[in-house]
This record gives sequence, C-alpha cells and structure tokens, in this order.
Amino acid sequence: MYEDVFITEVREKTGIATAEETRRAIRGVLHALATRLPDGWVHHLAAELPPTLAEPLWSYQHLYDQEVHLDFLADVAARAAVPPAMAERLARAVFAVIASAGDPALLRRVYAPLTSDILALTESDRSLLPV
Repeated sequence: MYEDVFITEVREKTGIATAEETRRAIRGVLHALATRLPDGWVHHLAAELPPTLAEPLWSYQHLYDQEVHLDFLADVAARAAVPPAMAERLARAVFAVIASAGDPALLRRVYAPLTSDILALTESDRSLLPV
C-alpha cells in the first residue's frame, strides 16, 4: 500500500484535519506498538508498511518491554499528540488499515505476542485483525 493511501484511509476514519497531522499520529501509534513487539516481529510488521511510515518501527525496534507500564491507548495519546478520547479511534483506524493491507498469515503471527490492552482493543472489532 502506498503511503498517501494509508494516510488518506486513516484520515478518513479519524477526521484528523491534515495529512501531516495524520502522518504524525500514525507514527505515534506505531511507536507505541513497537514497544510492545519483540524485535523480530517489529521487522516483519515494518516490511508490510510504506517505508516512511514504518520508520518508527525500525527506529524503536529495541524498545520492546514486556513490563510496559503505560496503557496502550494512553501511550498512543501521548506519542501521537492527540486527546486521550481520540486515541482509541486513531489506534483502531491504524490497525484496520494495516489489516486490510498486510499479509493476513504474517499479521496473525505478528499480533500473537501483543499485550493484553492491545488484544482487548483488536478482539472487540474483528475488522482490526487480518482475515
């Protein structure tokens, strides 16, 4: 998937005003996600994304922390610089676009080690998961 298509889809799902704000918000979600994925899975997920959007995954690949102390949505809000009330809608939009664009078999394996706060988010809406 091309970067502009990815950004447009997330922007349409969230109502973020500009493409640049959407790009920053996507990077915030991916950075929060990178801290919750083991390095090997970060590489696999990054390979499924447009290179410039995947940069947070490559840059923060060594941040994996099984003892993440911040709730995922709070982390998304902080890193994406969005209000806490918008963090869930933003995370859902990014996961939905990744699920529609990525290899389903690979994404199922990548998502397997995710923390319970992310799994609760994705399990509540099957469109966020690869088919």
